[in-house]
Formats: sequence, structure tokens, C-alpha cells
Amino acid sequence: MTGPAVPVAAGSGIDPSARIGAVTLVVSDLERALAFYAGVVGLWMHRVDDGVAALGAGDQDLVVLVEDRGARPAVGTTGLFHLAVRVPSRLELARSIQRIVFARMNLTGFADHLVCESVYLDDPDGNGVEIYFDRPSAEWPLADGRIKMATDPLDLYGALASSGGRSTPPEQVDVGTVVGHVHLCVADAAVAETFYREVIGLDVMVRFPASSMLGAGGYHHHVGVNHAHTEGAPPPEPGSLGMRHFELIVGDTGPVVGRLGETGEPHPDGVVGTDPSGNRILVRSAGPDRI
Repeated sequence: MTGPAVPVAAGSGIDPSARIGAVTLVVSDLERALAFYAGVVGLWMHRVDDGVAALGAGDQDLVVLVEDRGARPAVGTTGLFHLAVRVPSRLELARSIQRIVFARMNLTGFADHLVCESVYLDDPDGNGVEIYFDRPSAEWPLADGRIKMATDPLDLYGALASSGGRSTPPEQVDVGTVVGHVHLCVADAAVAETFYREVIGLDVMVRFPASSMLGAGGYHHHVGVNHAHTEGAPPPEPGSLGMRHFELIVGDTGPVVGRLGETGEPHPDGVVGTDPSGNRILVRSAGPDRI
């Protein structure tokens, strides 16, 4: 994909420091999911209690796993395309690739997106996971003053060479690791874009024929919406595997809460909004990153 030079729209206003927090997933087997997210992705184990586990980096929760052995796969529906774990250096990307290789996991893809370098794989329940490293923002290419993205081949050997010849990677990711963005499967990318722009307040950074990338504070994207394979699809049925919700952390939730209005669902940590494709977003204020 390449980012065409088309007009993009500003959001309704959101704290420019807004960022993605934890992504909560319903999984069928907690032990198996922990082996993936801790052993392969390298997230730190924060806590496990009564079928719920939280993992992250440093004191930030990045992924929360909720076990439901009766949950069913969601097929032909909207939902999570992938959650994207952003590592703080190309060295950390190399180490992530090494962990994947050593675990004999299959990559589902790898790409140079011009603004970042990425590898992709699936967790045991089929949730997509991207692991990526951002190039410095000063190096992000522009087209007519707007960020340009693409899906070019990744220099995989060059990325691995950043490991400096170390043959065994650390078991855990570096403390600077975060969830950089979430990419969502939606029924209509234009409708979803309108929601995330006008209600949530993100800016459209790049627009493709079947998807849009929206971000805050000039970031290339915090949320991607895509209908390439789910145009017109329904949301998952209750009791399905996959994403329960993702967090968007802002300094002041007031403007977003106001735009959500009566559609917002009260939550102990903030307010939950639901996009037109059934994807749930927990908007909460900045504070303790343990949830």
C-alpha cells in the first residue's frame, strides 16, 4: 500500500499526548496465551489472578488476557486486525525477531512502512500482533506536506544485523516498549474514520482506498481502520474470542466524553465508546498504568 496525496481531515480535538494503553483480549487457554505473550513477544508478567493476566513493560500494562474456555472464534466479523507492540530501537526489533525464530513461530508478514519497520505474527487464538520500530519522525517521508506510508519489503537481514552478533536475545522486551497502535477490521472504513475523527478526536494522517490511519500529536497512527476483508461484516457475537476493548489514554477525558454523550458507557476507569463496527474503546485519563 502507498499513501496517496489526498486531502485528510483534522479531528475534533484531542490531547496531543494521547496514546494507546492496554489491549484486553479474550483467550481460550490462558497458559498457552501467556507462553506466547511472555515467552515469544517478551512482555513482562505483571500479575495473574483468577483467569486474568496482565503483561507489559516496566510498570505499563500493555496486554490483558481474560480466559474464557467456552469462547468461540469470530469468523467473518469485524474486530481486531492486529495490536502493534512498538519497541524502542532497531536493536530491540532484532531481538524480537530472534525470539520469534527461536520459538519456531511463523511470521505472517514483514514490511518497511517508511515510517517504521515491522514484523507480523498471530497469537494462538488468531489475534494479529505487529512488532515494530519507528524511524525518527524527522525521517518520515512526506507527500504534499503529509506523512507518506507504504508496504515495501523489509530488509530483514539488515534488521537482524542490528543485534550486533548476539546470538541469544534477552527474555524480555526493553522497558521502553509500548502498544503503539491498534489496527481494526471495520465494516466501512469511511464511516469508522468519521467516528474516530469527529467523536474520538483523532486526526486523519494517511488515507488509503480501503483504510485510514488516524493519530494524535502528529503521530503516524494510533488507530487504523480497514475494511479490505470485512466490508459490510457484522460485529462478533457475544462470547467470542478476540478483543474486548482497547484503551486510549488522554490527559483530559472531558472533550471525548462530551462528544460520546449518552452513547458512552460508564466504566470504573473512564468511559467506553463503541465504534460503528462494534469495536470498544476505553477512554481514560493518564495515571497509573497498572489496571
